[in-house]
Amino acid sequence: MIDKQQGPTAAELRELMGDVHALQGRVQDAYGRLFAAAETHHVAYQLEDAAGDIRGVWEALERLAGSYARVYVVPGTESLCGVPWGVCPDHGNTLRKRGDRCRCTVAGCSRRWSADRLGNTCGEPVTHQITDERGKSFLACRAHARDAERHLGDGTAQPLSSDR
Repeated sequence: MIDKQQGPTAAELRELMGDVHALQGRVQDAYGRLFAAAETHHVAYQLEDAAGDIRGVWEALERLAGSYARVYVVPGTESLCGVPWGVCPDHGNTLRKRGDRCRCTVAGCSRRWSADRLGNTCGEPVTHQITDERGKSFLACRAHARDAERHLGDGTAQPLSSDR
């Protein structure tokens, strides 16, 4: 577990990812304007390269956030799933995002959220301990555990005891 005083919080990482995403949008906008102008068209590629570099930074932060969720538990929230993306509690990884809204894509499921559930930490109640084939473990909700069982290979998804 990381000492909260030494490392950034998960919320700080998500905020940093948002800042990087906003910067990428600004760079792409500037690229479009440079590309559209005849006198700067020939140098616009440099901003396109920069946008690609920024995308790489965002992807690295996304990987870090995923790793971070496995080792960092905010005191008092040990009972909440820390996987860095949300799921439909009934159907798992079936969400689609449109704008700031998410919905489950399973036919007949009426679950909808008026927030970006995919881009935020899950937060559903913890029900399982997930252990990968190398022995690394983390706690997760029922829906993430079902998904993990399909992708774990030699790992396990064990229900937690009810006296936890």
